[in-house]
Amino acid sequence: MPANTFTDADLKALLLAVGLAPAQDDYSQTFDQLGLESLARTEISTRIEDRTGLQLEIDAEHSPAQVAALVNAHLSGATS
Repeated sequence: MPANTFTDADLKALLLAVGLAPAQDDYSQTFDQLGLESLARTEISTRIEDRTGLQLEIDAEHSPAQVAALVNAHLSGATS
């Protein structure tokens, strides 16, 4: 069943699953700045879809914080 919220703990678990552990939980850097390749971004997208039902394309210029905000906006119905 899809989740209705996407927490910081969810975000951290996803990042750790693809081998990324931002220092001090700083999720404001872009995936490019964090050195995350497209395959890892695709893995994050797949895991988000599995957890929430949301299909999301993540590009190098997104930050983890932006992705979490976008997921929560969709889950809350704030965007279509």
